[in-house]
Amino acid sequence: MKFLDEFYGIKLHWTTLQKFRRRVPLAIWQTLLKSTNNNSIAVAAIDGTSLQRSNPSMHYLKRIDREGNISVPIYLNVMIDVVRRKFIAVRHHAKKSGEVPDVYYFFKQSPKEIELAVLDKLYDSEGLHRFFRQRGTYSIIPVKKNWARGQMRKQLKDCFDYTLYWQRNLIESLFSALKRLFGNHLRGLTARTQRAEIYMRLIAYNLGAIIMETFY
Repeated sequence: MKFLDEFYGIKLHWTTLQKFRRRVPLAIWQTLLKSTNNNSIAVAAIDGTSLQRSNPSMHYLKRIDREGNISVPIYLNVMIDVVRRKFIAVRHHAKKSGEVPDVYYFFKQSPKEIELAVLDKLYDSEGLHRFFRQRGTYSIIPVKKNWARGQMRKQLKDCFDYTLYWQRNLIESLFSALKRLFGNHLRGLTARTQRAEIYMRLIAYNLGAIIMETFY
């Protein structure tokens, strides 16, 4: 609101921006996030984290006879560009859900081809490896114990490149930086406003990364 007033002379009440945020469709948020990732992606990492919802009211806690706070997390699955340290795609869930289906969604949303994808053991799937190969992407995922079925998974079990896989740790660093900058909880009450808040945080973080690339 202050930015629009100081730079463009547009005077708006803060509730106007809140209402606008709620009406923005998902396709626009996806396009805005893609516009901050215009470079080729050498290494992509995929992992999940969680954010807290706003705490319930004291009246609600009293009614259910609870002294402590109750928190139901919002689950996020995210894909990042390891080399440039930027967020590529995100999907959030109100409840815990499977991780593998989100990987297919991420590759549809990726603005560029990906050379290498590193994921943790939760994403271990022979079908997922074949999906990567069909797209020309090399994938590294630790094989689950006693589950080494399939050609791709057997290859990884016999010849696992830990040097490349350890690059996945960078996604944990980005999660930590994101929570330090914007907090660990969401203020939105509905799924639509929570999604908008998540996308705005990722877009703002990517813009900061672009500024660092440009001037430093």
